[in-house]
Amino acid sequence: MTSPRTPRRPSARRATRALALALCLTSGLALAACGSGSGKASESTAASGGSGLSLRASTQEPIPTLTPTPTPSPSSGVGLSARSSEAPPSATPQQTEEPWSPPTLKFYNEDTSVWYQDDSVVNTDAVSSNGNIEGYRTWDNACIGYETRDISERIHDLGLDDDTMSSLLVPVNDSVITDYNETGRETLDLVRDDGGTMEGYSVTWTGTFNYDDGTTESVEGYKFARAVGNAGLDFSVEIICSSGRNVSAAQWHTILSGIRIEGLKAGKMSS
Repeated sequence: MTSPRTPRRPSARRATRALALALCLTSGLALAACGSGSGKASESTAASGGSGLSLRASTQEPIPTLTPTPTPSPSSGVGLSARSSEAPPSATPQQTEEPWSPPTLKFYNEDTSVWYQDDSVVNTDAVSSNGNIEGYRTWDNACIGYETRDISERIHDLGLDDDTMSSLLVPVNDSVITDYNETGRETLDLVRDDGGTMEGYSVTWTGTFNYDDGTTESVEGYKFARAVGNAGLDFSVEIICSSGRNVSAAQWHTILSGIRIEGLKAGKMSS
């Protein structure tokens, strides 16, 4: 199901900088360079550093995790001094927001007809303690990819609408991919949640994969992304294929339709 609504491409500096600060350590935004060796992306099996795919065997640097911003404790007093001849004025109770707590979500991949789980292609430390990342490989070994979800108070506290955050999250910003060219963008609502389906942005793209031994490979693929501010969630699915061996649009839709999120009613990206 594709919505006819034209996706928004926000360019506001505040939105871009705020989202970058909150998401720079999360899914798909900062793939580190691969380790030594040669071979194609579809044939790689060992881990790389950064926040995404593992493509080469390498010695990894420690990766920081996204730590929720501490919530200040309510004030312990009203700051009034005692008066000897007058009764102290009554303090008006102050309303304080409930501290944010991460939601309890469960994620399922219920269709493996196009790809199957292979965590050897991802760095499982790439997300925060409340997140998760899973690697996948297509049955013909032409593509690898990942599904990532990170839950953070920083996402919750940004104050941006889901449409803006999702639109900024969906471009492929992996550091090992250059010459990125977005060839198409649409709104899809295929991923299932407790409310039915979860709307998000999907892009088709091409680029160049740069190995640290100096070799390159032309690649193409898809990426789906949705940020849900109330849940503090950013969710994305990405597939990277050798050029000319990309999955079809129908196969991409099958991948997304096979994903189910329990404990979430994401709804539309904008009301």
